Amino acid sequence: MNGIPKDKTPGGLLTRRGLLSGAAAAGGVALAAPYYIRPAGAQSAGRVIYATWGGSWEEAIRKAWFEPFTAATGIEVVTAQDNTYGKFQSMVESGTTEWDVVEVNPDFTFIGAKRGLLEPLDFTVINREPIMEGEGFVTEYSVPQVLWSYVLGYNTDLLKTAPSGAVDMFNLTDFAGKRSIYSNPNSSALETALLADGVAPGDLYPMDIDRALAKLDEIRSDLIFYETNAQAQQYVSDGTAAMLIMPDGRAMSAIESGAPVAIQYNQSFMTWSSMVAPKGCPNRENAMKLLAWTMTPEAQAAIANAYTYGPVVPAAFDMIDEARANILSGGPQQQGKFIMLNAEWWAENYEDATERLTEWRLM
Repeated sequence: MNGIPKDKTPGGLLTRRGLLSGAAAAGGVALAAPYYIRPAGAQSAGRVIYATWGGSWEEAIRKAWFEPFTAATGIEVVTAQDNTYGKFQSMVESGTTEWDVVEVNPDFTFIGAKRGLLEPLDFTVINREPIMEGEGFVTEYSVPQVLWSYVLGYNTDLLKTAPSGAVDMFNLTDFAGKRSIYSNPNSSALETALLADGVAPGDLYPMDIDRALAKLDEIRSDLIFYETNAQAQQYVSDGTAAMLIMPDGRAMSAIESGAPVAIQYNQSFMTWSSMVAPKGCPNRENAMKLLAWTMTPEAQAAIANAYTYGPVVPAAFDMIDEARANILSGGPQQQGKFIMLNAEWWAENYEDATERLTEWRLM
């Protein structure tokens, strides 16, 4: 069973920070290595260029999505190479778009749409009815890809009693030990602080950043920041931190490796990755067909069975073993316990939140 890859969480996707650097970022972070998928037993019907993060994730979607899609349609799926943040913007603005489908952070869908970088999707081809409901989940320019969550991961050697939720992240009396959060603010730490301070889930947005940082002041001396998700897994596994706000896939990977780790799903924050079509994409019709394919219960079940991400189509859970379903975001163990991160709010406020958190850390 695979865990969340190092860069496939907010801060490692095609994000608003990279976009805001514009064409000057042409030498920026690569999104994928080249990989070519050949049609298997189907007559060629053109191709679609898919920009992915690469690595084990690319291998998973190749087998779960691309190969069956090509076999059924004859459309070749080619994954992109030399994919940088600046390239996305510069190729659209210069009218030389090379990609057809790109994996992005959900808040990028709002930024990209506002800047005129995205192609409207064809929902006469893509069936949006089976897709899970949620604010910002499906937009004119995007569909969700997979789910993951930020959960409370804790070291069971250090904490013999399970935390109940957000309030215990700040309870150093009954749950003694270091705490850890991601250095990227769009990872539910601010939201968790507000929950612990008494804000109702429905009142989290627009977020009161001052109030959230004031709550974090209460654990400042016991707070450690992690810079990568691999580091989060290490911290919870070796006891560097007793409790962390961390991606569920990394916590599950720690458990599967035999580390003394457990997960509290109550008041977890669910997020997702999205798929978009850059404006002027060269194979728009085939892009819509591929996106439609990925939104079927069968395709969503296939990727959920291959990787520890939850399906965005609830009917896919009917095709997933119960034990596996219980470790996936959106699965039975999380029902009634999760809160959706507000991608639109983060699209508008990410830079300000980042600056404020950075200033707070330096105080």
